[in-house]
Amino acid sequence: MRRIFDFHSAMTTMPSASAQLSLAQQFFRAGQHRQAEVLLRQLAAADQHNPTIHELLGYVCGNDRRIEECEAHLLDASRSPICSAEALYYLGKVQIERGRCRAAISSLQRALHKAGEFFEGLHELGVAHSAIGDHERARDFFARADRNRPGSHELQTNLAGTLRELNRNAEALCYYDRATSLYAGSFRAWAGRAQVLCTLGRHAEAVDSYDRALKLFPGDVAALMNRAKSLIALGRNDDALASYRRMAALPPSDDYARGYLLLAALHACRWDGWRELVTDTVRRADAGEKAAPPYVLLAAPAGPATQLRSARTYSRALYPPKASAALAVAHVPGRKLRVGYFSSDFYDHATAQLIVGMLEHADRERFEWYGFAIGPTVADAMTERIAGAFDRFMTVEGESDLRIARVAQGLGLDIAVDLNGFSEGARPNIFAARAAPVQVNYLGYPATMGCDYIDYIVADAHLIGPEDLPHYTEKVVLMPGCYQPNDDRKQIAVVESNREAFGLPRDGFVFACFNSLFKVTPDAFDVWMRLLGNTPGSVLWLLQGSESASAALRSEAARRGVDASRIVFARRVPLAEHLGRHVHADLFLDTFHYNAHTTCSDALWAGLPVLTLRGHTFASRVASSLLRTIGLAELVTDSLQAYEAAALALSADRQRLGALRERLGHNRLSSPLFKTQAYARHMETALAAMWERHLSHSPPAHIVVRA
Repeated sequence: MRRIFDFHSAMTTMPSASAQLSLAQQFFRAGQHRQAEVLLRQLAAADQHNPTIHELLGYVCGNDRRIEECEAHLLDASRSPICSAEALYYLGKVQIERGRCRAAISSLQRALHKAGEFFEGLHELGVAHSAIGDHERARDFFARADRNRPGSHELQTNLAGTLRELNRNAEALCYYDRATSLYAGSFRAWAGRAQVLCTLGRHAEAVDSYDRALKLFPGDVAALMNRAKSLIALGRNDDALASYRRMAALPPSDDYARGYLLLAALHACRWDGWRELVTDTVRRADAGEKAAPPYVLLAAPAGPATQLRSARTYSRALYPPKASAALAVAHVPGRKLRVGYFSSDFYDHATAQLIVGMLEHADRERFEWYGFAIGPTVADAMTERIAGAFDRFMTVEGESDLRIARVAQGLGLDIAVDLNGFSEGARPNIFAARAAPVQVNYLGYPATMGCDYIDYIVADAHLIGPEDLPHYTEKVVLMPGCYQPNDDRKQIAVVESNREAFGLPRDGFVFACFNSLFKVTPDAFDVWMRLLGNTPGSVLWLLQGSESASAALRSEAARRGVDASRIVFARRVPLAEHLGRHVHADLFLDTFHYNAHTTCSDALWAGLPVLTLRGHTFASRVASSLLRTIGLAELVTDSLQAYEAAALALSADRQRLGALRERLGHNRLSSPLFKTQAYARHMETALAAMWERHLSHSPPAHIVVRA
């Protein structure tokens, strides 16, 4: 917040201690600060305990922007019981500017005690409390200041920002609207309004607000980056990429600019300068710079050591442990173990599709299950099913992170399971405030979170080997088979039996990949285009993305000498219908750096073989874990050359491919991968083992769950 020191108004109330002091005051009012200071220092040498002299010296130094000296003189004045309320107020402002906000709160409270409630003091108390993260108290002081003087656009903006921090976004939007109506030239109000609209999913309006903000301050990096993220959400990937490219030359101190450029390129499927951008981003991340949010690197060729460094940098900067995070929950012998799952995706989303069956098979004799919906609620059948699977389901999206953590603590939660990590909708500050004594990174984020308050990550031996353990700050829980839960009630609809209805050739080989297009990288696309070139009559069937991304992939195909019409895009449809159309594909080609996860298990459930390349990270090994667990280990390759050769061989050998389909059909019902009830027991064994270590006052340790 910009603060302007204007001490002239305060001088009208300053009493004169002597003719010399009166003359010093006159010099100060006339702007003759040097003459005033000379007289005041002479007075101070003769009378070191006169608070008025030190107040005046503080004001002189403050107007000359000698802030450290200003604070020292005002502190001297504040030691006197007759120090004025004005001096205490300005001391508080100076302390805020110097980052000493707790000291500022004490000074400002003394000012209010002397002078009664006044707008400026209440407002600065709100600023100070907000700066230390006490947004509940900040809101209270801002609200009191608003009652005192409701026409301040700066106050409306600060109150809106505090409400946004408390996740009360609808209220925040009202105050941002008030701020912009009071003063349309406020960059902070327009940028904050845009952030709230983005959180509410109103991205088109968010872009408009960012445009208003950037007209006022065209060079603001955060506004440029956030505007581009809203453009991505709207499917305007080329516009987003253009925005990021304008920022490509920014100095390395600009937070995560290169990472967002990389993310925009992935979403837009525009790969000019791809290798150079990845190399530069990885190098900077390895050096500890704010090069990229860690979730961006999951889809790029970045190794586990880089992912760990990026996660540590990100979590330390944005989600440090909270001072109030100390937590001691009294254990009651014989009480059920209380486990809470936290997610923004408790609706018809991939995470919910995977986990719902496990929750429905949960043991309610030994455990109590709590669901915390931390993101926007969606009234659909999956939400209803998820809610019914918990003993208690709470929609807490409108609560602050700290409040949610306190609710969990108040419920006596033993274990908190984070289903988001750093993925979209994540709220890591809930766990930074210790929602429970034991906290777990599970399912939603396939990498380390790099923070000490997440105790465990759930994985399996295919994903994390002994050599990988140093790249995780969490202790690793190894599940038997695959770490991923699945729902054995997932419906497969009967769809059109005619390939042509989907734009596919009647007899040609159909390579498919139903991963989100941001996972498609040029190294994988190169292989896919060579496969089309070497397999006459074949097509590549992809899941539809934005129009610009689809056009970009067709253009990339043409650049590689492949007819763009051989790429067919499948429109997005309900899950059961999507699973039903898998029958028309011959082979699922996996992406390299961020594998098919839910999309792989969907394909296997629907009877479609998946070919994968096992990488070096959690995210690049999930498909290999699924395939090995279901008994199709020969579809796991370990090099790009082996991947391409295997795909080409299978496309030329229909009999072998048919045998694989037949084995998949048999194993689907007999292998552990889709044994939902058995998986639920394994997960409960893991949770119980975590809690037993906690009860024994032992630190978290690696856990192996036996089948």
